[in-house]
Formats: sequence, C-alpha cells, structure tokens
Amino acid sequence: MEGQAYIQHQVAAVRRLADAALKDMTEEQVNWFPPGMANSIGTILLHAFTSEDRHFQTILQGKPRLWETEGWGERAGVTNPPGGGRNWEEVKTQTFSLAFLLEYHQAVKAATDAYLSNLSPAELDRTVNYIRGEQPVADVVAAFLVHMTGHMGEVAALRGIQGVKGLPF
Repeated sequence: MEGQAYIQHQVAAVRRLADAALKDMTEEQVNWFPPGMANSIGTILLHAFTSEDRHFQTILQGKPRLWETEGWGERAGVTNPPGGGRNWEEVKTQTFSLAFLLEYHQAVKAATDAYLSNLSPAELDRTVNYIRGEQPVADVVAAFLVHMTGHMGEVAALRGIQGVKGLPF
C-alpha cells in the first residue's frame, strides 16, 4: 500500500471511531460536567477538532486555522481553544452546541481531506516544525491520529460514566 492510501485509510479508521463515539449523542451528554479534573465531552470535542484544524492547516500547510478564517471562534465565544496545556480554564465550564461542534468538524474534515487528496511521497518526507522540532509530515499525521484516538476514547468513557454505552461495539 502506498503512503497516501495508508494515511487515508488510517484517517478513515479514526473517523469511524469518532462517529461511533458520537453516535446518538445528546446535548445533555455533551455538556455534562464530570467530577474531578476531567473535561466535558464538549470541551474534549472542541479541543480534538481544533487540533485537527491546527495540525492540517497550520502545521502542515502553513495556513491559518479555519477556526479564525471562517469565524468559528467568534461563533463559539472562544478566542483561543484549549491545546498544548493552555487555555483549558477558558472553556472548562462553557457549554457547546452539539450541532455547532459537528458542523465545525465537518468543515475541518473537508479541509483535511483536500490536503490528503494531494499527499505525495515527497510531502510525507517533508519536514515541518512540530512539538519537539523538525519532523516529517508522516510523523505529524501519525501523532495526530494517536491524539484523536485518545480523545475519542475519553468521549466514550465519559458517555459510559453517564450510563450510556460509549461505543456501539
């Protein structure tokens, strides 16, 4: 399997996991505040989706995030979404419309897919500035996939704590 096809396959697998974790989600579940230090599902989704936006738009392509260019931040009332250990307090107790989060995610997925449709071996080998310095695009995409998988697991667990099946399988 070629690199582009493999990456697209892995992205599709993570999206299936996300779809399963979000299946039949309600506003109440999204905005339930768990005890302790855990974040609400809404906060986790906001972080996961803005992270995809940042990874594929800013880190890999050097573009501003859709979050800014399309006014998603203004609509959410969040200037700086949480990430990298920053800005979690701004959204810790904020509620989010499930419809808004899913609409934003659809926009981000479309932009990600446009980038992935032109992926080449040279692009996968190109280095970009990432968390710990210069890394190949392939490694950044892999890190994103692990990141998203972890957060969808959190979403499933938080649904389970609320008495709802977290994943349908």
